[in-house]
Amino acid sequence: MKNEGNRGSDEPFYRFAQTSLEAILKLLGIVTRCPYHIQAETLKAKRVSPDMVAVPAEGTGEVVFLEFQGYRDHFIRHRLVSSIMTYASLKEYPGPVVPGIVYTERAYYNAALPLEHLDATGGLNTREWVREAVLEDLTEEYLIALDPRLVVLAPFSVPKSIPKKELTDKARRWRALAGKIYPGDQLKEQVDLLALFLLNRFHKISRKEVVAMLNFDLRKTVAGQDILRMGLEKGRKEGRKEGREEGIELGIRMGEIGKAREMLTEAIAARFEVIPKEILEAIDQVKDAQVLKDILRLVIKSESEDAFRMQIQRIFNPEKE
Repeated sequence: MKNEGNRGSDEPFYRFAQTSLEAILKLLGIVTRCPYHIQAETLKAKRVSPDMVAVPAEGTGEVVFLEFQGYRDHFIRHRLVSSIMTYASLKEYPGPVVPGIVYTERAYYNAALPLEHLDATGGLNTREWVREAVLEDLTEEYLIALDPRLVVLAPFSVPKSIPKKELTDKARRWRALAGKIYPGDQLKEQVDLLALFLLNRFHKISRKEVVAMLNFDLRKTVAGQDILRMGLEKGRKEGRKEGREEGIELGIRMGEIGKAREMLTEAIAARFEVIPKEILEAIDQVKDAQVLKDILRLVIKSESEDAFRMQIQRIFNPEKE
């Protein structure tokens, strides 16, 4: 299995797919006749790669392209189609493909533009080709009945307004069910992911509260660095720059410029909802930690998206000043 590649902002979902790919395919209504192995793909240097690609382990069957969408992106379907075409060209693959997108919220599904204009005949109608699921529209009972392994995604099926005590009770039930489903060598990782998804879905709960809900110490798990990134997520939602700075500084201190880039793009998406394509491509090329810090400050301080665009041009195109 190929473990390296551009996983975008969806590392936790990638890790979940490594142990529960079959459950995700069921969620999207994709019927498989053979086992698959999951891999991340980087298609050239530009950001056109899908979150992950599922390839038939036996060499025959449909190649499945998956996206896990946790923010508004008007062109997510177009990017997915682009990555499929790039994959087919670079790999010289002429066989069948199935694109799939799992949205965490209905708003993100509604924001995605349709593909009909790519073909005047309607041949690329998303309802006929792209398999899609919106976790917010489903119930935890449905997910668990479909495949018990999907309990790890259950936080996205619960209303954000749920009382904290009720959420705590549910989280403990999810943790107990995961303990029955996953073997010992996988359970710790799945509980890590359940914690990450709880923090992603419910921005008003703290890391300490999640520890109490799931009865384990996040600081001692492999998800510790991702939890700090969730601090970035919480910080930007509540208007606190400390969370953003902590996440970016962590990535820089660890020497992981790629992770720092990823957190920066998440901050831009949360602040302005859609990341301008030219800015996304420019950030992908940044290798200087100080430049990432400068851009983060612009995200925090800019009063509007237009102001942000004007300011960031001074960083990438100073000669135009």
